[in-house]
Amino acid sequence: MSWPQNSYRSFVLAGASVLVLGALTAASVARAQAAAADDDLQEIVVTGQRFALSDANKRKANADQILDSISADDAGKLPDNSVTEVLQRVPGVSITHFAAVGDPDHYSVEGSGVTVRGLSQVSSTLNGREAFSANGGRALLFEDVPPELLAGIDVLKSGTPDVIEGGIGGSVNLRTKMPFDYDKQTISGSVGANYGDFIQQTKPEASVLYANRWQTSIGEVGAMFDVAYSDISTRHDTIQVEPYFPQTFNGKNVYVPGGFDWRSGQFDRKRLGAYEALQWSPNPDLTFYQTGFRSDYWSKSTEAGVYNAGGNAVTVSPGSTSTFGPSGGLLTSNNLSSTAGDPLQIGSETGGSVASANPGLTNQHNVTTDLSQGMKWTPTQNWTINTDFQYAISQSQTQRIDLFSQVSVPSYAIDLTGDLPSIKVSNPAQVADPSRTIWGATMDHLENHIGRELSWSGDAEYKVSDTSFLRAIKVGARFADRTEKDNVSGYNWVGLTASFNDPSTFKYLSNAAPGDVTVSGFSNFFRGATGLPSAAAFPSWALAEGYPANLNAIHQAYGEPGDNTQPVTYTASTLSHTKTRTESAYIMTRFGDDDLFGWKMNGNLGVRVVNNENTSEGFIQQPTGTVFYNGASGILPGGFTANSGGHNSLIALPSFNIQFMPTDEVHLRFAAYQNMTNPSFSNLNASGSLGLTTDNNHLITGATATSGNPNLKPQLANNLDVSAEWYMPDGGQFHVAGFYKQIKDYISYGVTSVDVPFALPGGVTQSMTAAVSGYFNAQPAYVKGAEIGLQKFFNFLPAPFDGLGIDTNFTYIYSKSPGDLSYDMLGNRINGLPVDLLSRYNYNITGMYEKGPISARLAYTWRSKYLLTPTANGTNGTYTNAAGQTVTYNLPVFADDYGTLDASVAYSFDDHITLTIEAQNLTNSETKTLMGFGNQQYGRSWFVADRRYSAVLRFNY
Repeated sequence: MSWPQNSYRSFVLAGASVLVLGALTAASVARAQAAAADDDLQEIVVTGQRFALSDANKRKANADQILDSISADDAGKLPDNSVTEVLQRVPGVSITHFAAVGDPDHYSVEGSGVTVRGLSQVSSTLNGREAFSANGGRALLFEDVPPELLAGIDVLKSGTPDVIEGGIGGSVNLRTKMPFDYDKQTISGSVGANYGDFIQQTKPEASVLYANRWQTSIGEVGAMFDVAYSDISTRHDTIQVEPYFPQTFNGKNVYVPGGFDWRSGQFDRKRLGAYEALQWSPNPDLTFYQTGFRSDYWSKSTEAGVYNAGGNAVTVSPGSTSTFGPSGGLLTSNNLSSTAGDPLQIGSETGGSVASANPGLTNQHNVTTDLSQGMKWTPTQNWTINTDFQYAISQSQTQRIDLFSQVSVPSYAIDLTGDLPSIKVSNPAQVADPSRTIWGATMDHLENHIGRELSWSGDAEYKVSDTSFLRAIKVGARFADRTEKDNVSGYNWVGLTASFNDPSTFKYLSNAAPGDVTVSGFSNFFRGATGLPSAAAFPSWALAEGYPANLNAIHQAYGEPGDNTQPVTYTASTLSHTKTRTESAYIMTRFGDDDLFGWKMNGNLGVRVVNNENTSEGFIQQPTGTVFYNGASGILPGGFTANSGGHNSLIALPSFNIQFMPTDEVHLRFAAYQNMTNPSFSNLNASGSLGLTTDNNHLITGATATSGNPNLKPQLANNLDVSAEWYMPDGGQFHVAGFYKQIKDYISYGVTSVDVPFALPGGVTQSMTAAVSGYFNAQPAYVKGAEIGLQKFFNFLPAPFDGLGIDTNFTYIYSKSPGDLSYDMLGNRINGLPVDLLSRYNYNITGMYEKGPISARLAYTWRSKYLLTPTANGTNGTYTNAAGQTVTYNLPVFADDYGTLDASVAYSFDDHITLTIEAQNLTNSETKTLMGFGNQQYGRSWFVADRRYSAVLRFNY
């Protein structure tokens, strides 16, 4: 039985609220009793979740900046099965459930798009060293990293000069353990399995760790090795509605969706991670270390769907029964049809629209390797010297193939008033009939990203005194040379016998070779929560799996005579070489006073100076075809034009952190600082393409360009932070924090007018004003907000309730991004958009139980509506309105409110063996996106995915 989403959410929230209120009430009553009987308190053994929370709170309390931390428990386990999911438990941190930033139409089960305090410009480090994935971005893809390899995660929210620049939102530092962290030989590991209830498949996972240290004639030596493997398979279903076009119905201005899509996909992911570390300490004052980290991530994504996008030709049929909302948006109609010509209709059929049925297959492999070595030397008790060398290389390869058939979708009824759309096609058998379906097209795509970095850093700290105002002086320098080669082909759409061809050339799926066609019924669509619009006839998965070897054969068999299409290849305009060279140095003083009007006080003051140089080189593909130019018809020469650019910045990033401690348990912090974020490598991409639009006489009527912007400036943020923290004697923690960010040169995406040189007939090069789709430094953006959080075990309650605990936090964020370029369906500029990926309200509430051999956790995570992207493929374009005018629209896409419930129960058989049962997405939550803004905002997509269950047996000796 499936509960309605809103009812289930209300039930969960009400239950969680009762749990919290009840626990707090019990705490108030018991506190007075506990104060009178302190000597009767029993000793609490700190293990499991207690250990993890206690360790994380100690790191937060002892830090000289504002941060939050998550630590592995005493068995080495983080609380979730992916680093991305772990991060969403941190106050002020959110994740998205979409495949990529800027792609709101494709779902991701494990989550992506980590934001800190509403900003996605987050730097990533591994043990304090820069870590990244080569995918056109700057940071690490956290879903690539096995959590089994980590000792903990720190989220740095305020800056200090000794932290590597790069994250205006914050910095996420992944901490691994080192051999000297272990007192004795340790062998630990896990073996388990996970199950997705929608895809109904079980997959394995396992890990093993060995660590030891030895006293030798050359000093103490330590070594550790850690390997982790996991495999998951998931399913997701999608319903999608096309943009709402303005129309007139019964004399009223209304908005009608231009079609609908339905899809079902599977995602299979394998992840293998390995980590090794060596330490050698020839004497107590000197330690050398070497670490190696590697992560391999393989994914296979398959999705089959029907895309019925009729645009403004879709109308409410005359005489139909239809209802509309207060702003004119369609709510229900018993008959929507198309006025466009449909060459796939037969006989007396009318009102149909051409839809594409499409199986798509994407294979991806990401590899990240990080090799580091360095030393820590304390020549005297006052001096500490660190140095570190790092070499990192990352590669990501993607191969995608889409096969399209085309079919006429007849008129349909639609109801958009429920939790899910209800769409009923008038003749669903027609859509599933291979004899009514033609071979449409193929589309293939390739990506190959390779990134490398060589860096050195050195720090020296002089400890002045433990009692004077000036406590220490720290200086340091870093050099980093990072390059990335991004090769991204176009989406190579090539027709077979597509619907715009002569109908006499159509080739139907019913005449295909055996095994080349399948009819999909989308079994258990949305778990039965909404009706399936129709089954559909598709090119088979076997054809998709045969790519690239069989692409030419597909075109020879099902394309026009003489079709000799080959797989897509890279060209000069698909490749860009981008480089970032960074030279930085800093000085920082630590200060303090142990009795400032009865309070302790300490802090740091300093500046980091960064010389940052970005350069990018590539080629622009010139347009081809025939144009009428300079009084004559001529052939555009095409070809490629070299393009390059860059920007050099010398930036001083000052920072000031101070905390006052009325008692050892209460910390009052203030921070003022600047930090910066480089444009991503995709933003800087110097390669691209140009296009010319012409009329029927080949006269040039417009120009377009698509490219990155190698001249982008880094984004610079001015920040103010305050935090009040209470660290309780029993290991609990309560905090309230506020923050403000002003982001200068905020990078946005949109269409701007730029003069661009075009190669024209006769060897002429002429500058023309082009509508450039790309990135630009926009007006400043603003973010401000507040956090509140509580972590506590209620040790004072009577047994067995003294094992209860709570970990909860709430974040409020307000933002403005006035530079975004979005336009509604009438072509009007949309103002008032927030910063993308930022929810105004976020909260986590986790109920915990830890006593004896039992450890349990029930966690609910929720975030409010947020902007996914101010522009997206599928919600932008042009159309001709009733007055014959061309209207350009570019709708922002939002993710709607979303919450999910996870749970885990662990039982320790003894000090060495623990069995853990975990469940995720117990609420069967639906992810929904919205398009448009204000009173013209409508549902775009609805997604549903697996509930996931896992059982893991862990050992530790």
